[in-house]
Amino acid sequence: MVHVESVKKQLERLRERYGSLESLAEALRRFPEFTDLNRATLSRWLNTPTPRASVAVRLLTESRPQVRLRIAQNNALSLLPSLMLMWEPRRNAQYGTLRSRHNVIPEQVTGRFGGDALSYLNHGEADIGLIPGDFVHQLGSQCKTLCLLTRLAITGFSTTPIDTVHNLKGKVFGFLASSGFGRRLDHLSRTWGVSLKAPVALETPLDCAKALREGVIAGVAGSEPSVSRIRHLVEKKMSVYPVTPGLLGSFDMHVAVNLTTCEPRAVRAYLIGLQETVRYCNARKSVAAFQAEVASRFEMEVSDVTNVLAHTRFTGDEYGSALLTLWEREAAGLRGDSSHSIMLK
Repeated sequence: MVHVESVKKQLERLRERYGSLESLAEALRRFPEFTDLNRATLSRWLNTPTPRASVAVRLLTESRPQVRLRIAQNNALSLLPSLMLMWEPRRNAQYGTLRSRHNVIPEQVTGRFGGDALSYLNHGEADIGLIPGDFVHQLGSQCKTLCLLTRLAITGFSTTPIDTVHNLKGKVFGFLASSGFGRRLDHLSRTWGVSLKAPVALETPLDCAKALREGVIAGVAGSEPSVSRIRHLVEKKMSVYPVTPGLLGSFDMHVAVNLTTCEPRAVRAYLIGLQETVRYCNARKSVAAFQAEVASRFEMEVSDVTNVLAHTRFTGDEYGSALLTLWEREAAGLRGDSSHSIMLK
């Protein structure tokens, strides 16, 4: 027998916890019994719970053991949806959902650049790694790409105005070492047919600022917040100009997983949370309060955040869930786990 009032109250609490009926439905659709669930059914349950509603409540409220998930990523705007999963939970926001909804404890394995995340992943020091598309081919045999997270315009500034590709001719750009931008700029120069001189790898933002002031390089290219921080260092001594957004091309950030170290349940929870935060970010790129919060967290000017987000496309790669399902058996086999199941239990 369904205890109607009790189930209704629990459903209301779950809706509040998940932020929306669609998010709640998505959480339930990972269970075989609810693959066809939709918001309309949930809405009916809120008024008249059924025995099936009682089962749904039990699946989402029963105790689940904590599980750890090590995520290798740096503090960049291109990784914003993933970083939000680690922020403190907040009502009506997709923050901290790994811990608050799935009992997954995320640990950030901090690296300065995408190459660091790749190294952590390949050496089994991280379960999830967020890496530039240029590095995907360097994944070890035990690692697989999970989905595309971000397509981000490369940002930059120069000692002279750069409004067209032809203004790049003969320019020498600096970039932070291990970030992959040197390879990207070299590739783009061949595509454009412009004689762009070999970029210079520099270790720190201070090194970039010094090289620019001394005339070793004519500009800086990279991702945020690094480019803005270097620009602010330089502007204390000289005037510089932003490169026209999109002129330097774009790059992709991918989510990859180490099948031998990951806990499959945690990976699925991460993917669910990532897809939700992607939608949240995309819907709020033009909201001043959201941009101000991001600027505060990244120690950036709001105007810089506004400009970057305007040229950033976060993608909730719809193939991620299907691919993860296909890899369940592979992950279980590598880990010696016979359950083959990564459902949240």
